[in-house]
Amino acid sequence: MSTDVPSLPERATPGPVLELLDHPWIGLERRRTVAVGVYLCGLLALFLIGYFGGHVRIDDVVLDSLTVGFDSVRMIAIALVAPTILLIPLCYAAWNGGPALSFTLPLVPVTIGDLLAGGYVLDLDIALALTVGASAAAVALVSADVRRLGSVRVWRSSETDVDRLLFVTALVVVAAVGVGRFVAAAPAYVLEWYAPFGGLWIVATAILGFYWVRWAWSLSADRARSSESV
Repeated sequence: MSTDVPSLPERATPGPVLELLDHPWIGLERRRTVAVGVYLCGLLALFLIGYFGGHVRIDDVVLDSLTVGFDSVRMIAIALVAPTILLIPLCYAAWNGGPALSFTLPLVPVTIGDLLAGGYVLDLDIALALTVGASAAAVALVSADVRRLGSVRVWRSSETDVDRLLFVTALVVVAAVGVGRFVAAAPAYVLEWYAPFGGLWIVATAILGFYWVRWAWSLSADRARSSESV
């Protein structure tokens, strides 16, 4: 009588797309990450339909009947730009805790607009996107910590994901440099429009400051315990 145990089929290795979706810097839950990805694809589709659809020609004549419909699509896309830049990144950061996608979200509609316009300008839209993106990445840092601890009292933990902290810090520094260049060159009236959103830098700075202080305190405590045990 054979005692051989049939081998179980090996689990398929996830492809690069699934690995990307499951990366904690993109999002903590795949379904939520996919939902935001679908939203961004839909936004891109609206922009492309509205832009290229309005240029449909038959015998070198633009069809006015089609142009009206495509103008409506373009208006819907434009209406979604403001929440995509100002609100959705912060909500996603708190909801799914992916700093990379949280930072990228507000830059997507701005980048699409620049590509369709055929040029790049460090203007108010990009400055706002960088500001919100930096704050959203910092909020994602807290969100991931809350999920890991199962509590909003993140100050009670001494464990710090240094790789994630370094990544978010790099994003915030890059955003700060970009916004600094904008502030140095923008006229006064444009800076007045940007000023109400400048307070978001307090959020990003406070969160990063807290985590770096916690990391330094934890490191010094570990060294003190090591020296006592010797």
